[in-house]
Amino acid sequence: MSGRSEETRNKYLAEQLQFEDFNATRQYDENWKHVVTSYNHWYILTNLFPYDNIAKAHDLLVPKRIFGKMSDCNKEEWQEYKTILNQLESDSYYDSILENFSRSRSILKHLHLHLIVWKEE
Repeated sequence: MSGRSEETRNKYLAEQLQFEDFNATRQYDENWKHVVTSYNHWYILTNLFPYDNIAKAHDLLVPKRIFGKMSDCNKEEWQEYKTILNQLESDSYYDSILENFSRSRSILKHLHLHLIVWKEE
């Protein structure tokens, strides 16, 4: 089962066709109008192509500085990331945070973590 419905998957594929090399060139900094919360080094934005088959809410935690892996965080970004995780944990809104390994990522250059509220069964 795919995380995305066929409709959302088709919209996502259409978005990919707008870029010569989507995996290497697509960034999230052009999505500022979809920001839910902004921090010094990170922001949470609405996922335009959510895993709507499995999630009733699906946002993204994205660093403002462009890098590809969590191991590329600098000290300040890492400290703020831990603070955000603690805040999200205490808020109890999201059920999970997901980070795909490189081979499963559709956008390699700009790290993004999936914040998920699972659908009820």
